[in-house]
Amino acid sequence: MAASTTTSTQGKILRYFVAAVFCLLSSTRAQATIRYSVSLAQREQNLFHVSITVPAADRELVLALPVWNALYQVRDFAHRVERLRASDAAGQPLPVIKSDPQTWRVTGSGAITVDYFILWDEPSPFSSDVSANHAFLNFAEVLLYVPSRRSEAVRVDFADVPRSWHIAVALDHASDNAAYAFTAQSYDVLVDAPAELGRFDEFTVEAGEIRADVVVHAAAVEPGSRPAWSRDRLSDEIRRIITTETALMRDVPFRRFLFIFHVGLGAGGGMEHSNSTAISIESGADPASVIAHEFFHVWNVKRIRPRSLEPVDYSRTQPSAALWFAEGVTSTVGAYAMLRSGLWTREQFYSDLAGQIASLESRPAHEWQSAEESSLDAWFEKYPLYHRSALSISYYNKGQLLGVLLDILLREKTANRTGLDDLLRNLNEEYAKKGRFYEDSAGIRAAASKLAGADAAPALEEFFSSYVSGTAPLPMQNYLARAGLELRLVESSIPDLGAMLTGSPAVSPSVEPSISLTIVQVVPGGAAEQAGLRRGDRIITANHRSLPLNFQEWIESRSPGEVIHLRVRRGDDEREFSFALGHRTERNYFVREDPAAKKNSLPARIRESILTGANDGS
Repeated sequence: MAASTTTSTQGKILRYFVAAVFCLLSSTRAQATIRYSVSLAQREQNLFHVSITVPAADRELVLALPVWNALYQVRDFAHRVERLRASDAAGQPLPVIKSDPQTWRVTGSGAITVDYFILWDEPSPFSSDVSANHAFLNFAEVLLYVPSRRSEAVRVDFADVPRSWHIAVALDHASDNAAYAFTAQSYDVLVDAPAELGRFDEFTVEAGEIRADVVVHAAAVEPGSRPAWSRDRLSDEIRRIITTETALMRDVPFRRFLFIFHVGLGAGGGMEHSNSTAISIESGADPASVIAHEFFHVWNVKRIRPRSLEPVDYSRTQPSAALWFAEGVTSTVGAYAMLRSGLWTREQFYSDLAGQIASLESRPAHEWQSAEESSLDAWFEKYPLYHRSALSISYYNKGQLLGVLLDILLREKTANRTGLDDLLRNLNEEYAKKGRFYEDSAGIRAAASKLAGADAAPALEEFFSSYVSGTAPLPMQNYLARAGLELRLVESSIPDLGAMLTGSPAVSPSVEPSISLTIVQVVPGGAAEQAGLRRGDRIITANHRSLPLNFQEWIESRSPGEVIHLRVRRGDDEREFSFALGHRTERNYFVREDPAAKKNSLPARIRESILTGANDGS
């Protein structure tokens, strides 16, 4: 008995010692914060000067820069890096070897500092930019990371910031309250919070208990021109949207939210982040629909995530078959929010729905590329060729329509007690709040079947196999009728050149400086091919005059069969072509409420629930 007690006691002491050592090591690593310094001293040369100090290196330190971020595109950010060097705690140089295009290996121990310059001059929510006027950082595109220590706490200090500049970022301030110092629990948390530095307008929008910070950096406008944006309008739109979408989800998963707007700077669009979003719009444009889409990503994508996107792998493509749901159904909810918030009328909602149907129908690729395949092929979007209508559809576009159809199907099978709103709330409870990830389309189907009941399972299985995984035509007319809506098709014949064109400034020897158009694709059997035009031909005049600014509108103002005269440059020669325009059938869709859907009938109740968000189970 005594021997047994002694052995047990020794075991406890040993386990305690091991646990204590482990805790000590863990504590040491947790406190060993990786520190970044980002200098804006060379901002006028579009250069960030980055310094990263990594403590407790053991003989070799491996660092890398992500190959992708913000877009599903490999953009190899490392090609922007220059003058990278490393040193030890005493400031002595250390050997650096680049082992692949985005990875560097430093030989040394203890605290190691690596510094480099990186050039960024792309104003966009998907890129980074630094100039004399402002700086915008998607951190994964600027800051190296230590692959083996991604989970370690990090700190970022900004240096050489002009005194008149401010900073907006959804990160915690450093404990020492330095003006331009911020911390994050890990590299992943850090790079999910873009930063804006400069002179910008800033204000707060309150919606009940929710507070959203808003910063707007706008390009200068010409004196006397209309305002680039309106604070009152922007505040109203943000308030309506966040109120509507948080009510839909019955959840507020953030302490505060940050909206970063760039007005009149670079390409338009928006990029979602866990507690913020960056949105770029043209001067005077209305960003409401972009806000509605990006803000709903707070749940769908950022917290309700497909397993195929977890964990994030910065070193390679990370295809997902679920982008039709992650992005497309987010667009469904965005359209719902625009209507339910009062920012759209019913007619505007119906017009948008009809336009989405027409957009999908206009792309021949819908006959062979499924929503899942389009999702997987998102990584091809950096190639202009891929965007041709014969080669791809949009998972945003088809996904938005699938969201509406899935909503109708769920409501029909449950006597309007359950719909898409309920499915999204269920996914939030079962996956996001429990730190789990759904199994792409199969996970969505399983969740929908569980929510709708066993009797609905066969219909949902058919829906997913035919319209999500498969390429069967979407039964829009049939489904909309089940929701008390009519879909009407109006066809018209319009003149057609039979070629795809791209424009560029050019000077032809025989005409004054103008715009020329290059033929990039000739439609087989079309008017252009029959006339002898070829891919690569440059059109320089039309009907013996310089090309109109909008050549496509000029073509469509003609009549099918009308003879036109084109002067074309092919190689070093110029040729004249006279031929009759062909025609193509243009399909325009219109959605309206079905007057035959009687009040309180199931189709009428489904329609009203979609439009208002209140179903029979509320």
